[in-house]
Amino acid sequence: MLEINNQAMYKLDNVISYKKAVGLIAKLKSQNKKVGLCHGGFDLLHPGHMMHFESARKLCDVLFISVTSDKFVTLRKGAGRPVYTDKLRAYMIASVRFVDYVVISDFETAIEPIKLLKPDYYIKGPDYIKSKMPAIAAEREAVTSIGGAIKYTDDPKLATTSIINYIKEAVKYTKDNRHN
Repeated sequence: MLEINNQAMYKLDNVISYKKAVGLIAKLKSQNKKVGLCHGGFDLLHPGHMMHFESARKLCDVLFISVTSDKFVTLRKGAGRPVYTDKLRAYMIASVRFVDYVVISDFETAIEPIKLLKPDYYIKGPDYIKSKMPAIAAEREAVTSIGGAIKYTDDPKLATTSIINYIKEAVKYTKDNRHN
């Protein structure tokens, strides 16, 4: 992970604990507000994330983002990931105007956040609509088990891994070209 000094400075009031989120969501739902949840690593915040958050926010009254903790991003993506700590990723996402609240998820999958938070809508990108991946099927099952629904945005896909690979290749190409 990238070393960042004074991480404690990066705090916002809308980055909240699961306990606070559970109570807040119950209150919002009692006011007939539709609560949406997006979940992911959001390792390097990029335009694809921004568009996804904007589209997701249009599908609900209040948007929560669950950010995967560092250890589970590393398990899923490998060494060197995430680039930023979960606290910094939460801070950046909480700064986005389309996002109402952020929680840091210390769970391996989205199943637990879905079952704990009980959103009306669990919101994914369009690349998951026809996904047969067992993890996505389990997410669909989890959201229906709590009386919610899965919704999909229609944003173009832009993956952090693709961006990182592009940077690696561009830097390698530049270094290799300089020596010729």
